[in-house]
Amino acid sequence: MMVDRETDNSNSVERTTIKLISTNKMIRLNDAIMIAGFPGPGLVGSMSVSYIIEQQKMHQIGYIDSDFIVPGVIYIGGKLRHPFRIYANDEGTACVLVCDAPVILSGIRSVLNEVVIWTKYNGVREIMVLEGMAAPGISETGRRPWVLSSDGQSDDHGYLSRIKDKKPEASPPAFISGVSGGLLAACLSNRIPCTALLIPSITGIPDPEGAAILIEKTNELANNPFKIDVRQLRSEAEALKRQLQELINSVNRQQQDQQKTQPGTGTGMYS
Repeated sequence: MMVDRETDNSNSVERTTIKLISTNKMIRLNDAIMIAGFPGPGLVGSMSVSYIIEQQKMHQIGYIDSDFIVPGVIYIGGKLRHPFRIYANDEGTACVLVCDAPVILSGIRSVLNEVVIWTKYNGVREIMVLEGMAAPGISETGRRPWVLSSDGQSDDHGYLSRIKDKKPEASPPAFISGVSGGLLAACLSNRIPCTALLIPSITGIPDPEGAAILIEKTNELANNPFKIDVRQLRSEAEALKRQLQELINSVNRQQQDQQKTQPGTGTGMYS
């Protein structure tokens, strides 16, 4: 049985509450995998989980209300909603964690620890975080994600050291910060199995292709309870590439026109 969870620090006014939403169909998590994605480089985390929610026809089952979350609501799916939400599929085998509002830096540890403790007692067996890694540029071909994981039980689980699909000597150290890093750290502290899927992406430019790559990788993982078709995301990626290329071409043309009209370029009236 899923339960609400509330923590109140008697020495301060900060409070974090995890509340379930009553619906016509009660969804209970059962040995579920939780997939989390947050705003970051390329928005790949946010786009990935939004796409999964849509494709799996998930329903919101709860939300996190905290004094550490910047106050506000989001209008999505025809409703005003809390920005930090939990969704699940009808079978209760998968759920998604979404956060559309900033979490105050000093409260990230507290909020995410409460989330992980809630999952531990509400039928979640593993947490998977999808995230972009800031990069100055991205390869057009052979783009592959990093997969870092902890079984939650080993004595050396204090850092994410195992990178699948890569030889150990070829894997550079990685530091994951922010809400994603806080969630993974809380998993380690509470001995919950966790996995981070990371893809190089450019900050400030939406990257649906990166999101598609991450979702494809989740499809490959043995414990993933669903398979998701990413053709729509791929199509969006191609459309975005064309739009960006048109924008780049337009900027280049404007720069060339400006250079032609600048004095001293050999094309002016007194050249």
